Amino acid sequence: MKKKLSAPQFLLLSCVIVGLVVACATVALKIFVYHLEEFFFVDVKVSQRFWYPPLVCLVGIGLTNILIIKIFKKNFLKGNDTIVYAIAKQNANLPFSEMYSPLITSGITVSMGGSAGLESPIVAAGAAIGSNIGRVAYLSKKDKTLLIACGIAAGISTAFSAPVAGVLFAVEVLAIDISIASFIPLLIAGALGSIMSQVLLGENILLSFISMRPFDYSNLHFYILLGVICGMVSLYYARVFEWMEHQFAKVKSPYLKWLTGSILLGILIIFFPPLFGEGYQFIKGLANTHTLAESTRPFYLTYTDNKWILFATIVVIGLLKVFATGLTLLGGGNGGSFAPSLFIGGLMGYILGQFCILTGQVDVPMANFIVAGMAGMLSGMFFAPLTAIFLSAELTNGYSLFIPLMLVAAISFCVVRYFEPLSMEMKKLKIRTSLNPLDKDHFLLSKLELVSFINGNFPHFFETDIIQDILPKIEESDQYIFAVVDKDMKYKGVLFFNTIKHALFESAPENKQITVEHLMTKIQPLHYKHLLSDALERFEDGKSHTMYLPIIDTDNVWLGFVSKMDILSQYRKEVIGNSY
Repeated sequence: MKKKLSAPQFLLLSCVIVGLVVACATVALKIFVYHLEEFFFVDVKVSQRFWYPPLVCLVGIGLTNILIIKIFKKNFLKGNDTIVYAIAKQNANLPFSEMYSPLITSGITVSMGGSAGLESPIVAAGAAIGSNIGRVAYLSKKDKTLLIACGIAAGISTAFSAPVAGVLFAVEVLAIDISIASFIPLLIAGALGSIMSQVLLGENILLSFISMRPFDYSNLHFYILLGVICGMVSLYYARVFEWMEHQFAKVKSPYLKWLTGSILLGILIIFFPPLFGEGYQFIKGLANTHTLAESTRPFYLTYTDNKWILFATIVVIGLLKVFATGLTLLGGGNGGSFAPSLFIGGLMGYILGQFCILTGQVDVPMANFIVAGMAGMLSGMFFAPLTAIFLSAELTNGYSLFIPLMLVAAISFCVVRYFEPLSMEMKKLKIRTSLNPLDKDHFLLSKLELVSFINGNFPHFFETDIIQDILPKIEESDQYIFAVVDKDMKYKGVLFFNTIKHALFESAPENKQITVEHLMTKIQPLHYKHLLSDALERFEDGKSHTMYLPIIDTDNVWLGFVSKMDILSQYRKEVIGNSY
């Protein structure tokens, strides 16, 4: 079929296939989780006992842990940063098992009560599906990256029936520049996901809101305040989660991590039942009834209707959600922070609205605040303001709240950005690999490996060589720079042709007996594991006075030279290649 179609036609067909496959996988996961939750927590007779949900949660995280450790092992990847890293450093190739392993493990974790979301695993699986379909079709890195973006767009679109949000999330997460032409396959993938979602997923499975009210400009100051609150809570989430990662890193045994995380999570669930699972139904219930449902009320609130106590409980639940999610994920479960961000954001909107009611401002659009809070948290945690705006707008089945959504998402983003220049996952990427998506030049250069530019086809001489003896070798070479090494090939310096020429023609004839050591120049070499940006900085600092830099290995053995022109030429190709 590839031979019968033009390259653009085949690429478009591949994007359609990716969109359909990812949409089907997402629908299957959502239905699987929904029915598994029904089985465990509705059909089972003892499901209402206080000890039952924590026990099922412990088993679910344990099963996930076993699958990751014993079955999927080192090929199991977590986080959007791994997708960006694969595009930058691994030719846009993701493991084959990544197409299904995140779906299986997250399905078990979330359906059995893990306090995390399905969307990040869906994104990981969608990206892997796009990557592997591109690899089977022998597509270029550029085309595989577009298929990865289509997989992500289709996954988010299907999960929320929000096609525009799916497309924007793919662009914001991958931090790539998309041309108008490349938006077409992304839009098709997003549309396919949304269609599949609406046809196959019921209202009980999807997160949606219908009890919305038109935007009232008199509430503008509340939305501004909500944006600031969401920004600060997003920062709180990132800092707490990072602290928890450091604490769990001290525990070496994965089984001890599982027991610690699961037991602590179980205790939280006993005292705060809304922390159980994704929490979408809880948020929808708050938006519709403006109060806690009986099934989600903590046992200690059974005999009280004091509104301030209920209010304080909701505040505590919102602050503890990050701990519940951290214990789930760091304890060995699989899931993501997408659903927790929407959960916490919805609670922040509810808290602000409820506070206004309790203090006398009775006519408050509670559902509007909940949806706007979700946009604020999503924007602040993922640094994806456009995704947050359009996702929240699409969840409300209309765009009547577009202005407050824009305001809350923008303010939250600016608040977090003031303290943290990168999102949680991109910060991990920078720490682990030195890749920085914010610096476009540095990011493009970091996609290229210094070792690939090393040219070892340069003559080298020993320190003790006499100039007269090396002249024949110099005459045969078209290079003007040569390496100087010792008998063990360890780097000592470089020898310039101009230096030899001056020694031969501007000095006495006996200078032909001078050794290489007396004429060489000591230029600081680069290690082969350095970044290309380091090489360019050395070229630009003016100290090397050459278009070539010597490269050494860990033992100081000379490997060859890298050329400034070769690096700049490849960089220009990379710039062109990243215009999708």
